Amino acid sequence: MVETSSRPRMELAKFFALAVGITWLFWIPDALAKRGVLSDVMWTNLGFFGAWGPLIAALYLVARQKGWNGIKSLLKRGTDYRFGKGWWLVVLALFPVVISVAYVISISTKGVVPHSEAEGQYWFLPFIFFAVLFTGGPLQEEFGWRGYALPRLQDMYSPFVSSLILGFVWGVWHLPQFLVPHEKTGMFYITPVWSFLLTVMAASFVYTWVYNHTAGSVLSALVLHAQMNLSFWVFPVLYTETGHLWILGLFAATAVAIVLTSPRSWLVGGGTG
Repeated sequence: MVETSSRPRMELAKFFALAVGITWLFWIPDALAKRGVLSDVMWTNLGFFGAWGPLIAALYLVARQKGWNGIKSLLKRGTDYRFGKGWWLVVLALFPVVISVAYVISISTKGVVPHSEAEGQYWFLPFIFFAVLFTGGPLQEEFGWRGYALPRLQDMYSPFVSSLILGFVWGVWHLPQFLVPHEKTGMFYITPVWSFLLTVMAASFVYTWVYNHTAGSVLSALVLHAQMNLSFWVFPVLYTETGHLWILGLFAATAVAIVLTSPRSWLVGGGTG
């Protein structure tokens, strides 16, 4: 019989294995097909489904552990908007500010301004936001990363350690995308793998900070993620020569500043609130 103290770790291990396994099952053949290693174009059409790995894993495990009521409770946290107005400002503005600053610095130092796909479409940004929210990563990922994994990690570790662990897994989860040729992949995956991984780990601290100050609202993580991805599209800093370094530096500085505002709360205990 499994000891009670080991169950949370086993649940997390199962979640991470399922989330990564489901995603890689689609993304690796998709990447190989785009490289011409696999000739069947079916995989490039099915690659879209890979992003849903974290959501599928979370729903499956919650259903097994807590049944339909558990699923309803998890999904309800994705509509919990009742947190402070100040945190809404953080959720909506933090990543746009940080990414736009990195963009301005990068184009100022190199003198090259990459084309923004948002140019001429600014009136449609609210619609594009929802397209990103529902199809560009947030919906597919955040019920898993922040809805399922983060609270369980924080039951066992400090928010600091939890953020490191989750950030590392979150980054590794994306690795098959780096197998795709640059001309066929997104802007995130033309950067060096090491800077991408460190940037995602730094961003993980921001997500934990927001999650813990919005009473575990998955909605806050969904919107934060959508704003981050949308801001990279509006301000294509990753298409500049040194953009990935400025992003890494500013994301890391933001994470350090957040931790230093209340270091004890990051290093001791866990949980939301």
